[in-house]
Amino acid sequence: MLATDPLVNEYFPHYLPSEEELSVTEKLVAGKPQLQEQLQEFVAINADVKATLRRFCWQAKQDGLQGAACAEEAVKLLEMCWEKRVMLGLNSILESPSFSEEYWASFMDIVPQTYHGLGRRGQPIMLIRSGVDAASFNKLLSTGWEHAVEGVNAAVLCFLRCEECLFRRTVPRESKQIGHLTDRVTLIIDLWGVGLGHIGFAKDFLAVAVKQTVVLYPETLDRVLVVNAAWAFARLLWPILKQLLHLVTQRKVEIVDASETGAPAANQGPELARDFVQLFLGQGQATT
Repeated sequence: MLATDPLVNEYFPHYLPSEEELSVTEKLVAGKPQLQEQLQEFVAINADVKATLRRFCWQAKQDGLQGAACAEEAVKLLEMCWEKRVMLGLNSILESPSFSEEYWASFMDIVPQTYHGLGRRGQPIMLIRSGVDAASFNKLLSTGWEHAVEGVNAAVLCFLRCEECLFRRTVPRESKQIGHLTDRVTLIIDLWGVGLGHIGFAKDFLAVAVKQTVVLYPETLDRVLVVNAAWAFARLLWPILKQLLHLVTQRKVEIVDASETGAPAANQGPELARDFVQLFLGQGQATT
């Protein structure tokens, strides 16, 4: 949970909303019955309304808002989330998506995403392999426009379906198992095999997907570990991109060049990504 995150409490406690700000937000939402219904049924992770409103208030406080202004902005952000969910059909995407099962199967084959249980602090761990076959993905993206919804490609919708499955099915199950809410995810991104042919993957898929998740799932990202990053990305491009991100996001992201790990060649590439999964699960040791 946001309130118990060591990084938040050490570096950004001033962004945590006060109980008074949360109370005002709850009262504002209560005055909007349809919004409250959507919040309780679809937006609140594991039906924890207070924890969800805390994340939206946190987002407002990052914009420098305090008190009543923070609460009002949080409600606006929640309404934006609701509108986008309706627009993209997310409330029913698990049961009846706009794309075919064949397209979904192709997406999961080309852009593998795997869930690896809970980390040492109880955070869900997801591994995404970005070194996909560029030609296959470009074909997937091209076909995806036939099933686009409101200008959002079906490939991005498939990614959002994965997010919905995680937050509406996996997280509630895991939260019940450990006895408390675990709504913030550690994401490991494996860049093994990524090259110039993946520009479309980064620009037309990842960038768009991230833009959607900021509105739909604010402050659900615990940490991001990018492994197998090319030297040029880790040493040249990332320091520039980093300056464009909020300080909170900067603190969450760690870029690991395979050459920095000290791992033998046999453990680099996909095997290195698996090693880091085990590390976050508390079953491995860092190879620094």
